[in-house]
Amino acid sequence: EFGMTKKIVNINGKLVSDDQAHVSVFDRGFLYGDSIYEVTLTYNRVPFLLEEHFDRLWQSAEKMGLDIQWSRQQLTQEIQKGIDALEGDRLYIRLIITRGCGEIGLDTSLAEDQGLFIIYKNLPEYPQSWYSQGVHMIVADLIRNPKEATDPSIKSGNYLNNILALKQAKEKGAFDAIMLSHDGLVTEATTSNIWIVKDQTYITPPLETGLLSGITRKTLLNLGREHGLSMKEQNFTTKELKEADEVFITASTKEIVPVVKVDQETIGNGLPGEMTQSLHELYKSFINNYVQKRL
Repeated sequence: EFGMTKKIVNINGKLVSDDQAHVSVFDRGFLYGDSIYEVTLTYNRVPFLLEEHFDRLWQSAEKMGLDIQWSRQQLTQEIQKGIDALEGDRLYIRLIITRGCGEIGLDTSLAEDQGLFIIYKNLPEYPQSWYSQGVHMIVADLIRNPKEATDPSIKSGNYLNNILALKQAKEKGAFDAIMLSHDGLVTEATTSNIWIVKDQTYITPPLETGLLSGITRKTLLNLGREHGLSMKEQNFTTKELKEADEVFITASTKEIVPVVKVDQETIGNGLPGEMTQSLHELYKSFINNYVQKRL
């Protein structure tokens, strides 16, 4: 019945069209961002790295004292419902669990049944120019939430910190913003992890600096090590970022996007770097193998 629809939503197990997808104004996800979420995509209709996304979902839930009401098996079945109902090979999947509705008030004990929302839509390929020419980023003035405030390793619906940083980037005509920690170390971009290449080594900041443990980030660290590449989790400053040989960002739907300019500084020779591209090739074959096994 959904056929060529571009977007459908699963609300607590029921599939509805996007114009029927409503949430109560008393839902704490809406009121306070008191929710957790994960985003993945399908390649060839196969949902990618679902177990890893579930691992992180449960980790987020634990850190905010939420006892997820569904099993992994149930969530997998719910995700599949939407995939079966939509056409297209490349689908975006956003799974959201809210603490639920209840009397207004911050106290979590006011929350009643949790809410489950899964948004599915066709995901067009991103512009080829991102990959062939690279993108321009800025370093935001706004610092990343410190772990001692709102732990950035919780993937929650509370995204104001990132939204304001991205707004700053867009106002400057940039693709995205890079956020620093309170002591001036590079953490991540607004919805992706950041990497530099220096002297043939791939470097990304360690989780302790206060960032989200990206699924692509983790996959690449493991993949690189398996292939004998030099991979490091190590802090770097804005200066080291701008003086790097190559820079790139990673995220589930974007894969690996080269960064060729930060603020007004050109990175390397201003073109996507060779090591960035060879890591992307390696990642693409990893994706291929993953999908082939599950078809």
